[in-house]
Amino acid sequence: MIPVHKNSVFIPENVNTSSESGVSIILRNQEFLTTKASEILLFEDDDLKWTEMEFVHRQFLGYLDKKPCYANVLNDSSMIPQEMMLSSLRNLLGRIPDNLFVICSRSLQICDWYTANQFCGYCGKKTTMHEKERAMICDCNNVMIYPRISPCIIVLVTRGEELLLAHNKNFPGEFYSTLAGFIEPGETAESAIEREVFEEVSVSVQNIQYYGSQSWPFPSQLMLGYHAEYSKGDVKPDGKEIDKADWFHFEELPQVPTGNISISGQLIESYLDKLKS
Repeated sequence: MIPVHKNSVFIPENVNTSSESGVSIILRNQEFLTTKASEILLFEDDDLKWTEMEFVHRQFLGYLDKKPCYANVLNDSSMIPQEMMLSSLRNLLGRIPDNLFVICSRSLQICDWYTANQFCGYCGKKTTMHEKERAMICDCNNVMIYPRISPCIIVLVTRGEELLLAHNKNFPGEFYSTLAGFIEPGETAESAIEREVFEEVSVSVQNIQYYGSQSWPFPSQLMLGYHAEYSKGDVKPDGKEIDKADWFHFEELPQVPTGNISISGQLIESYLDKLKS
């Protein structure tokens, strides 16, 4: 087994052209094999030969420190070593380095895509993996089925020294965050922001500025982060997704996500830094 250091370099690729032995991350049902202390384990090929673990399939991810890196999916009935356990990626957020999060995120999305596309949606026949691209293909139409990525917007709306934060019905306790939603077919990210904010809290925004993005593999989102300024309207939660929303002064914020976990926290922290500078 080998550790992943914060300085380890991961390069995503779709086809392995290296003859070197590889390393594997192991998962089952969207949970990763870890130590009891929730440290994700990476196994060298030689290590796997001596385990009794059984795998359903193996997906090439790219190169970790120039070594081929794979995601190995455990059989549902396979035993795991007693000193190890399975941990969800959500529970590991903020506890693993960013480069390892990238590997885990890619693992979840590629393995889910492979499992969900074993059969053609046109004719129902068994699909096969394309030889050169990350795609499944069927002889009936030669249409490539690529891994799906769902673009979403996430936006921090501000009004001077105040931040507009919302409580989703699924959030625990008094946890608040920024507003977010999926981009609909035919929409730009900016129009999705205007629509989502108005739908969720009845507020209009202006001066939309792009901040950055984050892969969010729950299950396959790409979060596009933005700042936006309040334009008009009174805050009124939609009652469906959002049950509470309000303006909070930057010195009196509720419980919010931190920047080392999500882009929502990064949006909040970047705005606080701007106010304090």
